[in-house]
Amino acid sequence: MLKKFIVENFSSFQTENTLDLTAGQTEVNSEHIVKFSKVKILKSAILYGANASGKSNLIKAIDYASKVILKNLDNVDRYKKYFRLDKESSSKPTKFEFELEINNKFFTYGFSSILNNKEITEEWLYEIGKTTPEKIFERTNNSVSLGKSLEKSNKNKFEIYAEDMKNQSDQLFLSEIASKQLSLEDNPESKTINEIYNWFDKKLILLYPNTKFDKKSLLINDTELSTSFKKYLNEFDTGIKDIEPIEEDFETSLTDIPIEMKKEIEKDLLDKDTKNGKVVLEGDNGLLYVISKEDDELKVHKLGLLHGLDFQDVFELKDESDGTRRLFDLIPLINKFSKDFTIIIDEFDRSLHPMLTKQFFELFYKQNREDSKTQLIITTHESTLLDLNLVRRDEIFFVEKNKNGASKLFSLNQFKVRYDSKIEKAYLLGRYGAIPIFKTFNEINMEN
Repeated sequence: MLKKFIVENFSSFQTENTLDLTAGQTEVNSEHIVKFSKVKILKSAILYGANASGKSNLIKAIDYASKVILKNLDNVDRYKKYFRLDKESSSKPTKFEFELEINNKFFTYGFSSILNNKEITEEWLYEIGKTTPEKIFERTNNSVSLGKSLEKSNKNKFEIYAEDMKNQSDQLFLSEIASKQLSLEDNPESKTINEIYNWFDKKLILLYPNTKFDKKSLLINDTELSTSFKKYLNEFDTGIKDIEPIEEDFETSLTDIPIEMKKEIEKDLLDKDTKNGKVVLEGDNGLLYVISKEDDELKVHKLGLLHGLDFQDVFELKDESDGTRRLFDLIPLINKFSKDFTIIIDEFDRSLHPMLTKQFFELFYKQNREDSKTQLIITTHESTLLDLNLVRRDEIFFVEKNKNGASKLFSLNQFKVRYDSKIEKAYLLGRYGAIPIFKTFNEINMEN
């Protein structure tokens, strides 16, 4: 689980800002937390703020740090990622730090980098939650200092790896060890490092407004997936009664793609050496599923969505509303609600009706078992979620910019808010900040 994320000198975040998911003292909605021996962690967080306040930049910071861990600095865009509204920021380190719970243990992992120079300046991994933090490793520039657990490894193997880092200023030590895929039987000391790395690789899911579910083609012939989608499409009142394929002839279909591409597909799929080949195309006009060699002919299967009661007709995905299309990208997450993922969604409410947004959030709490460690973190403008019957005070965060264009993140929990307060109204009235401030139309010269 994600317990805390810290960012500094990245995008609109100039100074150190912290998203702290440590639960507060309130006992309401106790099912929204996971209890450990010494700490409680929130299962969800909702971030509010005006347009361009920095909400999405916080998500991008988590995403960027994850990409550096998984791909190293050489394979990410480093151009002007620092806070650009201060002349000294370009030469200052950018900092990312994560506090994570893994297998009931707590760790803090982070790194700093002067992105313009493509170099890691600091990196650290500690086990925390004990009387004193226990160092696993710490790095300053290219010098790595090992903790006791790595020092006692067989044949001083990790000392050799640490020495190798002197020539790898753009590579993280955590990523370097994880990439070696060391046998845990021979190198049990590498288990923690691998688990930290795998959290970023396997357990962290980030969705942006235009992120697409890339397996819609499976809905045509995957009965289990199709049944799951039908269930939730009906529960969300989309009007879709069933999912069934629309079959078309290859020659008369695919009218919205270039002729050259169509000929290339035909050539590849009808090649004598091609067996059971297929091409999946997805564009703005819906999804096309091409199947090869049905009696040496090509057939096109489109995703069909059945509507109607007394009279029924099959629609294509392109015929559906933006909100319904958005659900096709969100529904696959529901099956992960009880599987210990950290799910982060930017602009969660895009194209969704306020009641549907609230229903989806309620479904998360319903599906999330008591022993599940899955988290849902979202940015949104949808104020109907500001309901203390639905969420806890400590699950609500705000982001706003100061006069210098720097973002600041803060929690509703820092305000004295009663449990029965109408926080939606108070937020829209500006009581907590993080709302847009407009000039009056009288101040605008319409003649210029």
